[in-house]
Formats: sequence, C-alpha cells, structure tokens
Amino acid sequence: MPYVSDRWLGGALTNFRTIRSRLARLEELDALKSGDQMGAYSKKMQSALNREHRKMLRNLNGIRTLNRLPECMVVIDPKKEKNAIREARSMGVTTIALIDTDCDPDLVDLPIPGNDDSIRSIELIVQQLADAILEGKAVGAAGGGKDEKQAAAYVSPEPEEDKDAE
Repeated sequence: MPYVSDRWLGGALTNFRTIRSRLARLEELDALKSGDQMGAYSKKMQSALNREHRKMLRNLNGIRTLNRLPECMVVIDPKKEKNAIREARSMGVTTIALIDTDCDPDLVDLPIPGNDDSIRSIELIVQQLADAILEGKAVGAAGGGKDEKQAAAYVSPEPEEDKDAE
C-alpha cells in the first residue's frame, strides 16, 4: 500500500488541478533524470533539479497515480485530521475513519471503533481494508461485473415461512 503523506491532505482535494500539474512536473523531472539531458545543465542547476525531484518525490509519490478524485478516504484520527475531514465532506468524498473515544463519529461516514494511537491496531485495520479492496477488485475483474451467482450471494435470503403455523 503506498504511503500518502498527511502534508497533502490539507488541500489536495480542493486543489486537485494544482496537484496534477505538480505531478506532471515530477514526471518531467523523472524523464530528465533518467535520460542524458541532465549533463547539458550546469552543476548548480543539476543540484537544484535533483533537490526539487527529491522534495517532490517525498511529498507526492504516494498519490502519483491518482488521476481523479478518490471515491473514499481513510483517516486514522479524525480529531487530528479535521481539515482533511472537512475538505472531504465539502467535495463529497466518503470518509472512513478509525475513531477512538475522544472522536465524534458523526463527522465521518463510516466510523471504525478502535484505538487510533496504537501502531498495531492501525496496521491491523488498514491491512484488513487493503485486503478487502484487493479482493473486491479481483472479483470485479474476474467476472467483469456482477453475474447472477455473485448477485445471489449478496442478496439476503428471504425468511422462511413457518410451516407449522398452517
């Protein structure tokens, strides 16, 4: 699972166009660095380009493949990340959050009660979410959508009528 820095959460949803332009610049720097074009620049300019590439890679590498607004966002501590929650709500992005007793569950769409201070708790919840996403993608890719068997699996069984009552 790619690491997404919390530095971008404060404005990435509302400033999505700007973020995409910076990611395009990161791709330019990657192409420049991988090719032989870097030798055409002075040492000072090479140093500046390398510094810019390192900084952009550190801050934006986790969202490098993000081509559209996300459908949902997972937040570990909504009390600490209140700006991200507020921005997600304003953009209509579903929020899933691991909440502790000090957080308000009404602020998020899907609260997951748990310890948001423990690394082991966070790893467990995030790993389960990632596995569920991968499993869902595999089911969707294998069948090309829901077929009758999959649809039947998701439909809850109807309660059987009590035959003794007749």
